[in-house]
Amino acid sequence: MTDDQHPTPPENRPSGPQDPDGAPAPEGRPGQPRPDAPAQAPEHAGPYGTAYGQPSGQPPQQPYGYPYGPAAQQPLHYDPRGQPYGVPPQQPYGSPYGPPPGQLQQYDPYGQPYGVPPQVRPTPRRRQQDSEPGRFMWWDLGAFLVYAVGFLGGLVGFVLVLPPMNQMMASGDAVQQNQALFIVQAVAYGGIGLIAVVLSGAALWRSIRAFAYLWWLKLLLIPVAWIATIVINAIVVTAISDQPEVSQNQQDIEQMLSAVPFGVAVIVIALLGPYVEEYFFRHLMVGKLSRHINIWICGVISVITFPLLHFIPALIGLSDDLSVVTIIPYVTMGIIFTVAYILTGRSLIYAWLLHAFNNFMSLVMMYFVAPRLERFLEDSGIDPGGEPLGWIIDTAGAFLSAGTGVLC
Repeated sequence: MTDDQHPTPPENRPSGPQDPDGAPAPEGRPGQPRPDAPAQAPEHAGPYGTAYGQPSGQPPQQPYGYPYGPAAQQPLHYDPRGQPYGVPPQQPYGSPYGPPPGQLQQYDPYGQPYGVPPQVRPTPRRRQQDSEPGRFMWWDLGAFLVYAVGFLGGLVGFVLVLPPMNQMMASGDAVQQNQALFIVQAVAYGGIGLIAVVLSGAALWRSIRAFAYLWWLKLLLIPVAWIATIVINAIVVTAISDQPEVSQNQQDIEQMLSAVPFGVAVIVIALLGPYVEEYFFRHLMVGKLSRHINIWICGVISVITFPLLHFIPALIGLSDDLSVVTIIPYVTMGIIFTVAYILTGRSLIYAWLLHAFNNFMSLVMMYFVAPRLERFLEDSGIDPGGEPLGWIIDTAGAFLSAGTGVLC
């Protein structure tokens, strides 16, 4: 065919594929640079001249940003055939380093082998709570002054000048006189005990709540402490003296209670008296004072001052019964009450229970055990001072009736 039969193409129409400069693409492949053109790195290329995650032979893709994932707000669709070098699939394994911040992840040992196992926190160990006696207030000082002036100073003795009490004291009857003295004790413990309960009501309630921790063990230790007191007093007194002695305070209480029914004695001697003394000697002197002084130093002060309360006549020269043998039972009980008060979280209720149980058992020994023991010795004809068995029974009776319990 001749040239006339083939029309000439227009000049502005390229006869083949064109490159960006307008020259025909060699070998008819579109989009390829010329062989003699300098090599140019594509946009967003990596350090080796190839864009991250872009297979050869495809037009340039959008930039991926950091080589381990797409840029923010740019979704990435994974195609295992068209993108063999792209980002690994996000499902079902997730990120090997955990979920991104702010995203919750539920651990599944079967579906997510790389997930973080659940953190199991150990159960916190229960401990003895503190009763928090509080700090000293002005009413604590007022209560102490009432106790010191009214009870220790003998101010309550003015009750005896009242006409009914005066008649009982002047009757000459030992029973009525002992009953009058017991009424004075009841008025003193009743009035001061009411003040102590009102002032320590909040601390008493907190000590009851703290008592709930191992309450069964604490209750079991109450009779154990009482028996330990008997053993300790017997060992110490026997090592010091051949015969146990009874303080004048103990003798006066026994004589006074001989004219009082057992139930009334329990209310005053086993309930009101112990609470009054525990309020002053443990709650104030150890509990509140320990905010300023070491608690064990406060305990030593309490142990020293507690026995002195029961030897006031001897301290002012009205009696001469103050000796090592007579003071041992009071020191022993003071140590037990103080240590128990500290170890139970400064628990006022527990110290009161210990003291009340001790006085109650002393009343039981005084009202029921001691009289029966004396009748047994009389009926059996055993000489308490001559025979070993009689000496043992007499000594045991003396300890059980007086040495084991601080009647206050």
